[in-house]
Amino acid sequence: MRFTYKSIQKMIRLLKEHRYTFCGYPDYKLYDRNIIMRHDVDNDLEKALRLAELEADWGIASTYFVLTTSNFYNICSKKNKEILKSICSMGHQVGLHFDEAQYAVHGEIWIEKAIEEEISLLEHCLEREVSCVSMHRPSKEVLQMNLHIKGGRVINSYDKIFFENHKYISDSRRNWKVNILELIEKEKYDRLHILLHPFWYDETEKSGKEVLCSFCKGQVYKCYDELNDNVRNLNELLEKREISAIGV
Repeated sequence: MRFTYKSIQKMIRLLKEHRYTFCGYPDYKLYDRNIIMRHDVDNDLEKALRLAELEADWGIASTYFVLTTSNFYNICSKKNKEILKSICSMGHQVGLHFDEAQYAVHGEIWIEKAIEEEISLLEHCLEREVSCVSMHRPSKEVLQMNLHIKGGRVINSYDKIFFENHKYISDSRRNWKVNILELIEKEKYDRLHILLHPFWYDETEKSGKEVLCSFCKGQVYKCYDELNDNVRNLNELLEKREISAIGV
């Protein structure tokens, strides 16, 4: 499958043709033939917003998992809170993407506490309840934990039921290990659990290197814009056009 929005649209159309019902983690049991579509937002909230808009146009709802500990975006900023609320307003769910690498792991109780603290922060930004969490690059230790988050009210997307009862397929590391379109067409599985990373997708096909270069350059210009909002007469010290001139 190509890393374009048209490819995602084709996949969604195929899922509908084969009678899969799009659902979230809390309600999958309501449908015998279902698809849970999940998106991990590792680097770029604006890419997530773009995909959320397209999915709403295509008539589906997905679950977007966002980090509270990202060095690339701040969920507490006014702009990013508006993005997250906009994603929710389209019918999508926003859950916590938990990065255990930000902490020293001290067992299940400690991890549960850290997750619950991050969920509280995310709920504050969203002004709504958060019902699910996914792990960011989870260790074997965390995957094997029997987490009971907020008294069991928060669903862990890595719970074994979402792997035993569903066929899990992911584009992790920009690599589909199976032909996802062929798998859908064969109807071998009644329940699918699909993970996409919005970061890699665009209007046209780009190599991984092109995506990364574009992102890095974009971060530089975003940095300039933020400085411009906080440094009086920034252009007297550095004009935006000079950034390109110095080879950024």
